Amino acid sequence: MERTLEILGIPVYSFGKVSSTMDVAEEFLGKEQNIIITADEQSKGRGRYGRTWFSPFGGLYFSWIIKKEPSTNFLSEMISLSIVESMKIFGINCNIKLPNDIITAGRKIAGMLLIRKEGSYIAGIGININNDVEDRQVGISMLEIIGKPVDKLAFLENFIRTYLSYKKEFCKNSDISLQKWSNYLIK
Repeated sequence: MERTLEILGIPVYSFGKVSSTMDVAEEFLGKEQNIIITADEQSKGRGRYGRTWFSPFGGLYFSWIIKKEPSTNFLSEMISLSIVESMKIFGINCNIKLPNDIITAGRKIAGMLLIRKEGSYIAGIGININNDVEDRQVGISMLEIIGKPVDKLAFLENFIRTYLSYKKEFCKNSDISLQKWSNYLIK
């Protein structure tokens, strides 16, 4: 572990290169809840069905351990909506491609993977921020769109703030929140 910080009351453990932030998060299960694990690079970033997520230096790769509670019934929707809304803060319009991709200009800019383990969820999230993408026909980065580097910690803070806001909103009225989420779906 290289450094530890706190963003909006949530401990963030940062690493250099790891196999996968989800692997590291699994080591924390049972010890700590509501923490985020970030890494500069992943050698074996995970996707669905055993696929790998290309995770070179410059991207934002993190896993969030979230305790199962009533609000987590819509965890996938809250996370994808929060990513899309966070992208808007940086001037990037995105859509959600079910089940777990965030798309802009027809290319993937982010993805997520949720696993449930020991009464908690681990939300693994990969966002192409300042990194090269493996296949430019399929993927794109924020750097490529904006034309200048993006502060990864600023993005993470915006994402956390947005997620916490939507968590409250989903608890108050899931119908309205689901409609917002649905508006971003690729249909």
